[in-house]
Amino acid sequence: MWPELFKIGPLTVHSWGVFLMLGFLLAAWRAARNAPRYNIAGEHMWDVSLWGLLGGVIGARLAYVLITPDEFRASPLAALQIWQGGMTFYGGLVGGILAGALVCRLRRINVLDAADLAALSFPLGYALGRVGCFFNGCCYGGVCDLPWATQFHNPATGGLTAPSHPAQLYSALAAIAMYVLLVFLEPRRRFRGQLMLAFLFLYGVYRFCIEFVREGVTADTTPLLGLTEGQIASLLLSLAAVAAWVIAARRARRSGSGSVTPTATPSAAAH
Repeated sequence: MWPELFKIGPLTVHSWGVFLMLGFLLAAWRAARNAPRYNIAGEHMWDVSLWGLLGGVIGARLAYVLITPDEFRASPLAALQIWQGGMTFYGGLVGGILAGALVCRLRRINVLDAADLAALSFPLGYALGRVGCFFNGCCYGGVCDLPWATQFHNPATGGLTAPSHPAQLYSALAAIAMYVLLVFLEPRRRFRGQLMLAFLFLYGVYRFCIEFVREGVTADTTPLLGLTEGQIASLLLSLAAVAAWVIAARRARRSGSGSVTPTATPSAAAH
């Protein structure tokens, strides 16, 4: 693996941080570029994205520290070394949504429209983030004998793992598939928040499945059918997304609201 890209004097540039930033820039650019289709000013989506990133990083790291306290007991300040990896998506999702929603309120942006914009941006950023995990050598999969099996650094032994699933790349491919499905759904949007609910459902399904092969930096197994904590959380997320979809769709039909399909091409930003 290649956790360190290069050094400039005392400064070390880490691959995970670089890919995280590239993912953010791609996702934010996509959201800002398409914001006018939702009657949102593009520059406002840059604000939402920036604060959403900050909230997401804090939430993701905080959740990881809370579920793996033993890793930081001897050196609590290591919790601040996010460039070493160790983030929890669900914590990041909550932190990012809360921070983004706050900025939307301050900018008087429809939160659900912004959420739908973010829904198509998340998979792009997530895909690049998982590529960063691959280079960093974290979040790898279990042992396998497939032609593309890869060896990763094993923090428990200090050596290398046996040839294992490159689960990070599976995750990146799954994110790209999610993006394609959401792009297909976008012009068929019938109520605000629909695309975000679709993303949450798809993410829950993907995460439930990837946990079967994932090994490095994953949640503990529970007594419930041998499922991991991540799989249980994923099931709950997908079920909640389906329930919210049904409720929102019924409300939209009853209210007889007009189409909320985004315009075909980006136009001048609305103010």
